[in-house]
This record gives sequence, structure tokens and C-alpha cells, in this order.
Amino acid sequence: MKYFDRLTGFFIADPSKDPLKGCAATDEDVRSTIQKYILSASGWRAVFAKSMNEEDSSKEVSDADLVIASTVARTFIEYLGRPRPRILVGIDARPTGEVLCDVVVRTLIALNAEVTHLFFASAPEIMAYSNAGYDGFFYISASHNPIGHNGFKFGANGGVYNKEIIDKIIPVFKKKIESAGVVKTAVELSGKCDEDLYSETLMKHDDDKLRAFDYYRQFVLRIATAHKLFRIPFGIVAEMNGSARSASIDIPYLNKMGAKVWAVNAQPRQIAHAIVPEGENLELCRKTLEEVHKKDPSYILGYVPDNDGDRGNFVYLEKKTGKAHILNAQKVFALVATIDIAHQVMAGDKRPAIAVNGPTSSMIDEVAGKFNVKVFRSDVGEANVVTLAQKLRDEEGYQVHICGEGSNGGNITHPAKVRDPMNSIMSIAKLYSIPGLYDFLLSKLGIEHTDEVSLETLIDALPKYTTTPAFSKDAVLRIKSKDFDALKLAYESILEKEVEGYLTGKIASWQVRQIEGIEEQIGFGPAFRSNPSTGGYKVVFYDKNGDFVAYIWLSKSRTEPVMRVMADVKGDDEALHDKLLAWQRSMVLRADQMICS
Repeated sequence: MKYFDRLTGFFIADPSKDPLKGCAATDEDVRSTIQKYILSASGWRAVFAKSMNEEDSSKEVSDADLVIASTVARTFIEYLGRPRPRILVGIDARPTGEVLCDVVVRTLIALNAEVTHLFFASAPEIMAYSNAGYDGFFYISASHNPIGHNGFKFGANGGVYNKEIIDKIIPVFKKKIESAGVVKTAVELSGKCDEDLYSETLMKHDDDKLRAFDYYRQFVLRIATAHKLFRIPFGIVAEMNGSARSASIDIPYLNKMGAKVWAVNAQPRQIAHAIVPEGENLELCRKTLEEVHKKDPSYILGYVPDNDGDRGNFVYLEKKTGKAHILNAQKVFALVATIDIAHQVMAGDKRPAIAVNGPTSSMIDEVAGKFNVKVFRSDVGEANVVTLAQKLRDEEGYQVHICGEGSNGGNITHPAKVRDPMNSIMSIAKLYSIPGLYDFLLSKLGIEHTDEVSLETLIDALPKYTTTPAFSKDAVLRIKSKDFDALKLAYESILEKEVEGYLTGKIASWQVRQIEGIEEQIGFGPAFRSNPSTGGYKVVFYDKNGDFVAYIWLSKSRTEPVMRVMADVKGDDEALHDKLLAWQRSMVLRADQMICS
């Protein structure tokens, strides 16, 4: 019998049809296929489209990938180590998620798990609901990656497992993949799934989804620390781009909070442009906001999520011109972080702090300094930022209400462990709903005002920085080397020879900061990092007074087979930014050539 999602009408699964029946993959096929995977705390990802075209939106995946999906589920159950674990399962809106989820659920049921099947679910939704008595969640998603990608995230208690846990799970998984009979085991488990139990799981889906919605709505309200009379007194364009958020709480929740919502591409898989919500991919939202504002001036904000709906970036309306503008990811984070730390300080928090990743713009340091709020940095990866924030709370007594990855936009607001555009919208709405907050905030930023609350005034008041967008073509380098110890040594040999030539004009001195996990060390050379040297590397430049001028950054991507580089410069100094970024790209490419030649 086929089961469908009542909310969207999409097919979920047919318990009588086993995708692994007649599997043609061999153990060697599986071992070959696993080589394309990237395994990290940010997710286990690969191109799953059978064509291997990362922009392919077809549903078909290889038998080897289905075996791997089953093996991941088996590894997860083994890690949990409970006789009948309660597992929450969901997918983002990628077409390949359907069959991958089918195999995963069959494997989990065969291994005696009690499964709650949410089907389409945004990452913040499934992670929030995992707090409701579940032993863990298993989420099938590739987040912001192109449509042909997919992957697996798992965790518990509201967040993905951190690097320490994932580093223990990965060797166990790899051992299973290398073991003889990996295909046979996957086929047997999928076939062993009790059809009646699977049908019962799917029959409960609609009710389970409503319970998840209700939990998630209450969770968002609690995170916002909102008064019961809190309202969103403006209109919002929600350009969903066919993401999992189109099957989540957004529109009814925002309506209930008082916002008007103009929804675009608000059906799952109604994908109109590239997935990552950056640059030109926000153009549709920007143009729509301008058009809707002409009809109804209350519309001043728009947002676009990625496919799993945790990352969301924004456009805003400049009222005096009627023009809408795109907020880059760094400014989105700075905006919501500024509002939240101002709220903390105004409320009397004694030791406020904020945790961010290494490539977050130093704009946040300048803003935080105006409120006497300390900034701490972790390596790239949401789990790293969340772990650092928790350590600061538990071990050092800081009040860390907000954290996040400025390079990716959006905020993670305690007790959430994942970013969420709903949290960003609620932070922005605080300007309009919390008496005195707007005045207090602008006074701290040194801005005088006499008019009503204005989002554009606050955005204009943020410090000016010139920062490489994380998903700019200039921020990505495809390198040959897989030995990052050797790569960084080669890079440092070039840096040491050439850096003196850059100590001119504004720049008088430099310092190296190396970050692994939640630890940041100041120092040049291998003594300040550990094998395999995949952490972030930052070169910071100062003027003659010791004040920040700029930094350059490099790190190995945790989700794609690339090296990411960037530059961050104080002020509107595109010339210095471009000069430093070109130098950084050149150093990395030359280092790669040195060790691969």
C-alpha cells in the first residue's frame, strides 16, 4: 500500500516495495562509491544523483548508495546502544531523499528501533522536536549543496553530534563498509523490515507531523524570549525555493504572530534557482519585495532559505526609495547578533558573550565591543560553534544567548543548536516589540534619531567591512593535495617570505591564529595545530596602533571537496580586499603545486 503526506500530497513510501530487492551492487562497488563521500560533523555528503551531475534533479540513486545509506543507519543504531531506541527521521526536499529515507527507515525498524517519520522537515524543526523524548534523530539532507547532492546528519537533544563524537563514529562506519558481506547485510536488513510495523509508522505520520509542528512553534517562541503580546508588525516575502521550509510552520506561524506573508515557490521541490541563499539567488525575493511593497507598504522584509531550511538570508526595503536590497550573510548575522546582544545588555546580563566561527567578519567584534560583550571563536561547523557556546556557559560562567557562523548567515539562539530564519525574524521583530530596545541600540552605536523604528537605519549604522562572500567563485579553490599537514607547511613557507611586502600603508604588523574544533591558538607553525591540520588558518593584520585592519582565512570545506579562502577588511576598501584575496589564492595554489609536483 502506498502512503502519502496529507500536507503536501507527496508520496512517502510503499512498505510492500523494497528498494534493495534485487540489488545489483557488489561489496567492491560500495567501497568504490564511498570514496566520493565527505564525512564530517557538518554532515556525511556526496553527489547521489545516479548521473553524478550535481545539478541533476532526478530521484534515481545507485544501489551502492542505498547500501551505504543502510550501513549508516546500522552504524547509528550501534552507536546509540539501546535495545529499542526512539528515532526521529526526516528529509529535506531533494528528490533523492525519498528512496534513501525508505532504506534508512527499513533498516532502523529491522534493528528494533521505534521510528517517528516526519518526511519533509526543516532541519530546525526535526532538531527541535528531537528534544521531545527521542534518543536521536536521523536527517537526510545536503543543506545548501546543489540539488544532486544528499547526505546524512544525526544527533540528539536538539543538535548534530559534535566533532568528538563523529570522529568516533566514522571509523566504525568505515570498518563496516570494508567488511565482507556489506551488501548482503544491507539487503537482508531491508528485507527483514516488518511490513506491518512500517505501515503503522506511516499511518501515524500525519499526527506525528502535527505534534512536531506544535512543539516547534512553542520552541521558537521560547527561544525568542518573547512576551505573550509579542507581534511582528510588518509584511514578509517568503521565497521558499521549494525547500523543506515550505512544508514547515513558517506561513501559519508568521501569520499568527501578526505578520502578513507573501509566499513564493512555497511547495516542496518547486526549486526556481540554485539552492544556496546568496547573491543572485536572492534576486527573485528582492524583486518580489519591491513589487509587493508598492501594493502594500507594510512589506519591508524578505527571506530565502536553503533546502533544509536552517540557513536563511534576507532582503530589506529602503522606504525612502522603494528599493529592496540584499543583505549578505555576514551582515545578516551581524544585524541579528547586534539586536540580541543589545537586548541581553539592556536586560542586565552580567557576563554576556557571543560564540562565532573563524571566518565570521570582524564586524561582529567591533559591534560587540560597543556593548562590552566578549567574542570567542571556533572552527567552521555549526557543531563547533554550539559546543564552544555551551563550554563558555558551563565552565566559564558566560551568558551566551546567541552564536553562529557569520560566514553562512543566520543565528543560533540558545537553547536551539541550529540556525533558523524564524529566529532571525523574531530577533528583527524585537526592534518593534520591546520598548526602548531600538533607542538603546542606536545610542550604543552612536547614532542619533528622531523618527520611528527603522530597520534600514539600523543596517546603515552597522560598521562597514568588505568581506568575501563564502559562496563567491573567488572563495573556492579546487586543489589536488589531500595532505593538509604538508599543504600548510608549504603555505607558511610562502607566507613567511612574502608577508613583509604587505607591511605597507595601513598594515604594520601581523599575527597567525589557528583554530581546531573549539580551540583557537595564536602562533605560526605546526606547533600550533595537530594532525591532520584540517582546521582554520587566519592571518590577521594590524595598523601601527595595534588596531585591526584585515584578515585572510583558509580552511578545508567540511561539506565539499574544496578549500575555502576569504579576506575581511575594515571599511569600504575593495582595493585592499581584492589585493589580499588574490595573494591568499595565489599562496594556496602555489603551496598545492609545490607538494603535488
